Amino acid sequence: MNPAVKELVTDTTPESGESQAYEDRSTSDFGDARETSLVVWGLVAGIILVGLLFRAQLLDAFYLDFDESMHFQAAREATLQDTWIASRIHTHPPLVFLFYHLWLNLGDSEIMLRLPALIFSISALVFAFLWLREVTGVRPAVVGLVFLTFSMPMVHLGAQMRGYTLLLTFMFAALFFHERFLQRHSLAALITSAVCLGLAMLTHYTTAWLMLALGLLTLLRVSSGTLPRKLVIAWAMVQVVLLGECAALYFGHVRAFVNSDTQDAMWDFWLRDSQYTLQNTDPLMIPLLRLLEFIKFTSGAFGLLIAILIVPGVVRLGKVAYLRTGSFWIAVERALLIVLPMIVAMLLFQFRIYPLGHTRHSMWLIPFVALGISAASLFLFTRRSLWRNSAPAGILLLWVMSYAVPMVWRYETTQTPEMMERFVSLIKQTVPEGEVILTDDSTRNVLEYYLVGREVIHGKPLGGGYIEYKMGDYRVVTIPRFHFFMYQFRKDWKNYLAALKESAREPLWVVYLGYERAEAKPERLFPLFPAGQLTKQAHYLDNQIMRIQFLSPEIKAAKVAGPKQNTN
Repeated sequence: MNPAVKELVTDTTPESGESQAYEDRSTSDFGDARETSLVVWGLVAGIILVGLLFRAQLLDAFYLDFDESMHFQAAREATLQDTWIASRIHTHPPLVFLFYHLWLNLGDSEIMLRLPALIFSISALVFAFLWLREVTGVRPAVVGLVFLTFSMPMVHLGAQMRGYTLLLTFMFAALFFHERFLQRHSLAALITSAVCLGLAMLTHYTTAWLMLALGLLTLLRVSSGTLPRKLVIAWAMVQVVLLGECAALYFGHVRAFVNSDTQDAMWDFWLRDSQYTLQNTDPLMIPLLRLLEFIKFTSGAFGLLIAILIVPGVVRLGKVAYLRTGSFWIAVERALLIVLPMIVAMLLFQFRIYPLGHTRHSMWLIPFVALGISAASLFLFTRRSLWRNSAPAGILLLWVMSYAVPMVWRYETTQTPEMMERFVSLIKQTVPEGEVILTDDSTRNVLEYYLVGREVIHGKPLGGGYIEYKMGDYRVVTIPRFHFFMYQFRKDWKNYLAALKESAREPLWVVYLGYERAEAKPERLFPLFPAGQLTKQAHYLDNQIMRIQFLSPEIKAAKVAGPKQNTN
């Protein structure tokens, strides 16, 4: 057993009401990580296998969405260098795009494009369990593993052509080896953790916030005086290397998006995806409420309960650390391991640096939500007891059956590959060859995959944020916003005229995907449009095809020049 754990520490707790040696407790609390039994490994494998079945069910349940199509567009370039160049227009580092460029040699169907996310889910969950086991012990780690396996954002990201499961693999691996460095004073673990952080940074820029949190936490461990001097020096050198990588990526890529129209558009989208706004909420409370939104995002109706459980988890982790080591600094560092990343996330949101809330961009926080749940379960695992072991199992089973199962096995949506194929077919039947299609960037991304596939095309800027693409026999022009419902078309009339020139006053086709959003319904969009003559309309479900001749915005009412045609 780990010498640090073998220390006899007297613990008088309100839960037990009696004194007892810490070593006499269930060794699953903080036993040596190498003592994990084959039975536990079988349980872990079974949990992950069932989680993979949930993810596999979704591999072809949805059409390739706009973010996935964006990854596909960069990956389909002719060479790795071309892929790297194409990736620079996106607010993501290049590693995922380069990986998918190589993966495309195996196929480009929806299932093949999403298969890597499912595979990387395995490695992410395995490293998650290893890290949680190091911090909390075996049985609490199983509790955290169940949460991570069946949290719906984790399930969805395991069935999408995105880089998040690769990111989480690197993040959990970095956390695991960093924990090994702290507990076993291993230089090899420190270096491995740094390599994982470096790879995570090349996968997604949220890694910078994980680096910040881990750096501050390690400073507390340094303050405790328990790390050998040579390891402190090695850790400081590693931080210099990682900061150098961050600086290179910032000045070489990220800085181009700071205070840009892209950043403004993204914040506009993130801020509208919340019930808490400056109009109805105290500004100082919004970051905390957005954090609670994120926890609910990861856990459904149990979100408030899980948020509450994190509090005793923080207390328990700090208390056990103090009992084990007698160090106030280590106790604070252990407690802040859960809390500090959340504080960092709230501050980043408050100062409009990075989003927080009901968004995948906040997924770098999910390890610490899982850790809070695992640590809270330590209250149940302080003694060997059937009901104490059965209680968390029953709660987790209820959570999975009421939350994850309906969201996967009984979930109904219109956003299927079959729907997309029918809509593309309707476009070809309705819109004559050579016509101008006006659309938003989200729709254009998807249409590129379903209209032109692996053919490499690049946009031509028209000015004012408008971009033209040649898709087969169509001239596709995108507006300056990602979605039509985010675009004040009527107020941007001059840019529209300047960009489309002689085509601006001619009839053209407005085409867009509805994404099952109320904001995308025509009656919600038309007030944003200039007045115009609607001469033909076709739709499939909530996806629209409209032939419109836009008039001057000063005209109050649009004139209907001909009958509408609805195609269901």
